[in-house]
Order: sequence, then C-alpha cells, then structure tokens
Amino acid sequence: MQERLDELVTDYANGYFTRRGFLAKVGALDLSATAAVNLADQAEAGSEAAREPGQIIGDAVAGGAWEVVDLSLTTAENHPTNWPTDPQFHVIPMTWFKRIPGPNGTNGAVEPSDAAVQRYEINEHTATQIDFPPHFIPPPGLDIPRAPGSRWGLVTGDKIELAAFMGPAVVVDVRDLLNSNHTAGVSAHITRDWLLQWEQRYGRFRANEVPMWFSGYTDRYYRPFPDNDRFQDRMLWKPIVEKSEPGWVAADPGAVELLHERGVRHAVTDAPSWGAVEDGQPGHVAGLRHGMTWTEGATNLGSLPVRGAFYIGSPYKVKDQQAAIARAFAIKAAGASPARASAPLRL
Repeated sequence: MQERLDELVTDYANGYFTRRGFLAKVGALDLSATAAVNLADQAEAGSEAAREPGQIIGDAVAGGAWEVVDLSLTTAENHPTNWPTDPQFHVIPMTWFKRIPGPNGTNGAVEPSDAAVQRYEINEHTATQIDFPPHFIPPPGLDIPRAPGSRWGLVTGDKIELAAFMGPAVVVDVRDLLNSNHTAGVSAHITRDWLLQWEQRYGRFRANEVPMWFSGYTDRYYRPFPDNDRFQDRMLWKPIVEKSEPGWVAADPGAVELLHERGVRHAVTDAPSWGAVEDGQPGHVAGLRHGMTWTEGATNLGSLPVRGAFYIGSPYKVKDQQAAIARAFAIKAAGASPARASAPLRL
C-alpha cells in the first residue's frame, strides 16, 4: 500500500491529475479522509517547492495572475531627459533602407543598407537611470567638501551584483508633500520623522526592500517641450535654472540614513534626481557613502500596491560607470489595489 501511495503522491505532484482525482484514488486505498487531505497538502507543498522560477513566473504572467509593469520613461529628443545644463539627448540615423539626402547635399546623408542603424548622443544620467556610489563619493585619499573619499568611490556599477537593484517594492505616497510645496526653486522634503510616522502606519522597512517615493512628479511633468522649446520645460528648467517653480520631493540625509539602518540597499524615486533641487549633494552622499544605490526618473509608481510587488532595476553595463541609463519594471498581482487609488497620504 505504501508503494502505491508514494506513486500517487509523485504523480499528483507532477500534475498528472487533479486534487479531486488524487483524493478519490487515495480514498480507494481505505485511507481516512483526513489522511488523504494531508497527503494532498504535502504533495502540493512539495510540488511548489520543486518548481523552477521560469515555470512559476512564466505561468503566472502568461496566465494573467501577475502583471509586468513598466516604470521607465521613454527617452525622446524633445523631452526633459537630461539635467538642463547638460548636453541633451540626440538620435543620429546612420543607415536606412534607402538613401536619405542631407539637408544641403551629400554631407549629412543617411546611406542605404539592408539594416537600419542609429547612434545616440547620450550621457549616463538620461531619463530613467541608476546612481552608483562614485557619482558623489570620491576614491580613497581624495576628499572634497562634504564628501570624504572612501572605498565606495571605487565601487562602480559594473562591480555591483544585479540583485542589489531589485527587491520587494514598498510604495511610499509622498504626493501630499509635492502638492503642499509652493516655494519656487526648492524641493519638498521627506524627513526622518516623517518616515518614522509612515512606518507606524504601514510597518517598518525591512532589509532588502525597495522603498519608492511616489509623488507623481514625472507622471505630471515629463512632457514634450512646449513648442519644442526646452527653456519652457516645467520638469527641470523652471525649478532648477529659472527657479520659477517648486521642485520635486527629495529625502533629507536623516531619512536616507534611516533607510540604511533598516538594511535598504536600493530605492526608487519618480523625481529626476535623488537630491534636492536647491542642494543635491547631501541627500546623495548620505546613501552613496554606505554603498546604497537608487533609480531616478521612474514613472507610473502609483500603479503598484503599497506592498506586494517585486521591483527590478536593469542598468546598462559599462566598465567603471558612475551611473547608468536603466529599464525599470515591477511584477505585481493582477487586480492588486494601486497606491494611486487612495487619496494622497497626509501624516
């Protein structure tokens, strides 16, 4: 009898018949209903543990139980993709399927080919991006004001394991902070005390979770330049250069230190920078000096639940890089209540 039971458990774990079918076959062996149910539960637990990630994720996504959510900005020439004082993003066609003449003759022509190829003029801080420690931390022996050199100044992005850029997502609603800020050229600030109050309501941040500042800033302001004029851009030009509009939400050094104390390695913001508009260095240094990293310029964070999704940041890999353009996305349960469905959080 035991040999037959073992065969049935193995077959059920391999999916050869349904739970009802398994219980019927086991019941025919004069096993009690309670014992049969326990065997079914054990077989299911063993089956789930033995499944490979490809099967679990593949089945859940293909079957519609899980959704993949894009959190990346679409990089485009006529959008605020770069710091306003930096060279802007450009696309240069190299070849196409037929010759495209230059504007004044042969110079500047796009030559014909059996493959269409473009090149980009781009820097590592473009649209959705990830900061690594050397972005603000000098190497050992080189100290600058407010940022002494350390070993983290040598830890470039290509040296950091990919697992450091992913983890369980925790969406922190800071929309009210953004909406309440009316001071031009200045950021709204997430303080340590504010985060502690948030933890009292939603629970402490756990090690390797990925906090996400959901303010809706890029959702609101990442738009084509008005009349194709980047000097009219609301997202970057006006708060940074003109100082005519309020800035985005940024974490104070004390808040960043709290994340480090909780064991957070990576965070995400839908602001174009982790640091404050008026002074970006302190907020960056507060985390990068501990080896933390973060994704900047994310979007659509409000489509995720407060907890339950899994975040993945995928940086473009370049040797000795200080930052990287990135594709950011998350996996969430279909139908999970999005953070944006609730009124902006007030603490």
